[in-house]
Amino acid sequence: MRLVYLIPGPMSRGPLGPGELVRRRAVLQRSAFPGTEVEVRDVPEGPASIESAYEEYLSVPATLEGLMALEREGVDGAIVGCFGDPGVDAAREVCRMPIVGPGEAAMLLAAALGHRFAIVTVLDAIVQPLRRLAWSVGVLDKLASVRAIGVPVLELYRDLDATAGRIAEVGKRTIEEDGADTVILGCMTMAFAERHRELAAGLGVPVVSPAHAALKLAEALVGAGLTHSKRAYPVPPKLARAQP
Repeated sequence: MRLVYLIPGPMSRGPLGPGELVRRRAVLQRSAFPGTEVEVRDVPEGPASIESAYEEYLSVPATLEGLMALEREGVDGAIVGCFGDPGVDAAREVCRMPIVGPGEAAMLLAAALGHRFAIVTVLDAIVQPLRRLAWSVGVLDKLASVRAIGVPVLELYRDLDATAGRIAEVGKRTIEEDGADTVILGCMTMAFAERHRELAAGLGVPVVSPAHAALKLAEALVGAGLTHSKRAYPVPPKLARAQP
């Protein structure tokens, strides 16, 4: 199967550069099942990073165009490369291939691993949008908390050891103070640092990487021949009338 991880912004033109797309592809390809080909692409327009609902919405138009183009290419499934899942519901309306949101995939997986999960993310500005996403996914009753480490997305890699230490510190607080028994990394740049196993060992609870959760859900959907219900995500009427 052929899957594409589509970043909803021009990452290749930002501080992380085009090499980050290559690195992320390698991370996903190493974790993919035999027979799965993974590509990583970005879109030409949108915010350099997404740290608010405002930036999520800014990223959606170019992302939808990119996803529709991928479907025309014959891609089997796509992952929207942002933990906030911007535009995923709209993409499911305009595409027939499976569209996976990493936030949704990680929350559903975490809900199966324990009784209450916490999300550790970047900044306070994204806390409420992630609470809303948990409500939309249907797992709000299992959400113990959303806490931020206070480090912007584009600064996470400046000192990875310091970043991992901050995630561990905040993750420990979600366990001890909020009652979490599972922790989700609430940012794709956090996830692609590949510290989730190390963090899990230190915290003593499962730590879910949304990158790996999204990949495995996409593989499962395509492998099972499943895609999203058009009763839930109908084609927009104006588009339906324009189709032959």
